[in-house]
Amino acid sequence: MKKKNLIYDVGLHKGEDTDFYLKKGFDVVAFEANPDLVKHCKERFASEIQTGQLMIVEGAIIDFGTNIAGGGIL
Repeated sequence: MKKKNLIYDVGLHKGEDTDFYLKKGFDVVAFEANPDLVKHCKERFASEIQTGQLMIVEGAIIDFGTNIAGGGIL
């Protein structure tokens, strides 16, 4: 699926940037790893999620060849 007005918000946090883009009429796919912040934003943006303007992905994006804390590689 290709959308012309699609924004990726990597690091949703409390949704400040997502809110800005939603109000401008963009569709948003937002990524957030913190479950508490995901819960907050799912409540805050319930109507946008319902209409399909917003999709929240609970998780992180990582390059599998990147070194992580502790010296490991994913």
